[in-house]
Amino acid sequence: MTGYYELHGHATIRKEGVADRIFDNRIEGANTSGVAIADPDYFTIFKYDWLAGNEKISLLGPFKVVLTESRARKYFGPVALDKMIGRTVLYEDSLKVTVSGIVKDWSGPSDFRHTDFISISTIQTSFLNNARHRMHIDWKDGHTTLWPYSFVKLARGVKPEAVDARFAPIVKSNMMDPSFYFELQPLSDIHFNTDYREDIRKAHLPTLYSLIGIAAFILVLAVINFINLSTAQSIQRAKEIGVRKVLGSTRTSLVFQFLTETFVVTLFAGGIAVLLVNPMLSLFNDFIPAGVVFHLFRPGTLLFIGIVTALTSLLAGFYPAKVLSAYLPVLSLKGGGVQKGGEKWWLRKGLIVFQFSISLLFIIGSIVIGRQIDYMLNTDFGFKTDARLSLGSDWGEKDISRKQQVLTEKLSRLPGVEKVVLQGDPPTGWGMNGNFITHLVRDQQPKQVRMDSLRVDIDFADDAFIPFYGMRIVAGRNVLKSDSLRELVINETCSKDLGFKRPGEALGQLLGFQGKILPVVGVVADFHEGSFHDAIRPLIIAHEPREEGVVGILLASKGKQAANIKATLAAMEKIWKELYPRGNFEYVFPDRSIAAFYDAEQKTSLLMRAAMIITIFISCLGLFGLALFTAQLKTKEVGIRKVLGASVADITVLLTRDFVWLVVIALLIASPVAWFLMNKWLENFAYRIPVSAGIFAAAGLGAIGIALVTVSFQAIKAAVANPVKSLRTDY
Repeated sequence: MTGYYELHGHATIRKEGVADRIFDNRIEGANTSGVAIADPDYFTIFKYDWLAGNEKISLLGPFKVVLTESRARKYFGPVALDKMIGRTVLYEDSLKVTVSGIVKDWSGPSDFRHTDFISISTIQTSFLNNARHRMHIDWKDGHTTLWPYSFVKLARGVKPEAVDARFAPIVKSNMMDPSFYFELQPLSDIHFNTDYREDIRKAHLPTLYSLIGIAAFILVLAVINFINLSTAQSIQRAKEIGVRKVLGSTRTSLVFQFLTETFVVTLFAGGIAVLLVNPMLSLFNDFIPAGVVFHLFRPGTLLFIGIVTALTSLLAGFYPAKVLSAYLPVLSLKGGGVQKGGEKWWLRKGLIVFQFSISLLFIIGSIVIGRQIDYMLNTDFGFKTDARLSLGSDWGEKDISRKQQVLTEKLSRLPGVEKVVLQGDPPTGWGMNGNFITHLVRDQQPKQVRMDSLRVDIDFADDAFIPFYGMRIVAGRNVLKSDSLRELVINETCSKDLGFKRPGEALGQLLGFQGKILPVVGVVADFHEGSFHDAIRPLIIAHEPREEGVVGILLASKGKQAANIKATLAAMEKIWKELYPRGNFEYVFPDRSIAAFYDAEQKTSLLMRAAMIITIFISCLGLFGLALFTAQLKTKEVGIRKVLGASVADITVLLTRDFVWLVVIALLIASPVAWFLMNKWLENFAYRIPVSAGIFAAAGLGAIGIALVTVSFQAIKAAVANPVKSLRTDY
């Protein structure tokens, strides 16, 4: 078993007579560090090629670091690798380590892109030992008992299920929370699983499946359109087919001819698609994992394009070729046109119904997802977010408390800053969770006293936290100013989970937390610390100065222009750089954090809207083709009706009413499917909108309106045509 922690910040290379060279530790394109604090067993599970140093001893002992080749070259330049052994790297201006080994970089893409590996024993003998509580490090007999990122290599023949089963009694005897559990996760699963690392950009598997599904639907709709448009033009080609048959063409040769025509059209379409791939990859950059590149001339790519082209040609061309080649030459040459017995009118209508059913699925889905996102972003979270931002201090510094005090004093004096507070984390999903409080419970039947535990989230903050975010106290008071942990404020959910019917009943109750017995002095109204995916959890607000390393800032934005706010941020950065010259000035607005909760949903919404527009457009093309076909079939009927006195409006209604019924049928088919799918999607949210009948009515009316606009042009064109021409036509 092995694992690692991460060290954020910067690395410094010092050389006498030369200015310090500073390197950021963050991995490019990810909000994570490339520096891992690991033990020697790390390299027994993750096999690297060693270019210098000894694998077995390189991470034995404190103040040692193993570098990847690229990182070593960045630090020390074009020096022989074995000459780099023994060189010094300074992390966070305080952690001085020597290079003990150099390994080759990973050749392919990986979720483990660390470049610096510091020996684990360095923690105990450096300033990092004072920051263990922030790194969630637990020591036992000089070894870690639990890693933030842990890896196990199973023995040959051992099944993961057998190991998972052995975790249960260990957890039961060591953890207070009965819902807590461990389970093994295959390495092959972590690339798509945000449960492993949320700060590394993941390939969102449902989004990728959605892209594949949308592409498949669009291709099927395009095939259906080609069939409809081809058969709609069959009347114009009837004489051509008759002539070819008279001259000796067989039905097989005609089928081959039409399939070849379809293949040529599909081949041109494929060529255009190839030219558009890279622009589309850029357009959908947020949906596609980094590093995905289109290589046209790879055998796999060419094979895929060939199979899709051939399959599309066959699907799109076979039915029109079969229908067209079946025309009888006698009827075709006499102007009989399409034989009514073989025109498969029901199939063309069925294809239109299928097209609009898919379009309505996307329309309904877009409406539901859009409303849910709007609900989540605009519903009151229970605290104020406007003009507030959070600025994390560099907790790796030795003199964090003194620098924090200077930082808050200087920031509060800026003209564009209204208020500054210290906090553990802002109330937007960053709070510490998985902590426990204990409380005494007195049972009436039978009469006994027992100690229960409750898992809670924690917001470490002083007395300014609650008024700063405009939270509402429903019972009791706020925590008082102090220099240590002395009292607690809980939320309404915590009060209920402790067994109190009214918030006021929780006041004065004694709770065990961090080895102390503390009174509850207030109850704050529930607020959403996380996303609407999860129900509000029990939470406590506690004032512990050691844990309050994040600065909350309220900007004086009233009446201010954007330029004023930018100037204030620039002044804040200047103050930051004076205190932390090598740290990264990074701030977060709560609104952006809230929006980040729903990044996947917003991407899904964008995909649904794009798919909706494309499918509606394609469906309208198919509907236009069917309208054209209908108008050609009813040319003489329209002429006779006009001669008998029918108005343009009457003719238009005659030619369009059937299409409205097709859309209504599509709505009846799509509605139950959309209702089921959207309710399944909404099950991911603890707080969600209802899927009301109004959504389906709006989608249906929209689809009918689009259908009428599409077919009205062809219908009006046929209605205003000269009836003399219509009656003299050969069709």
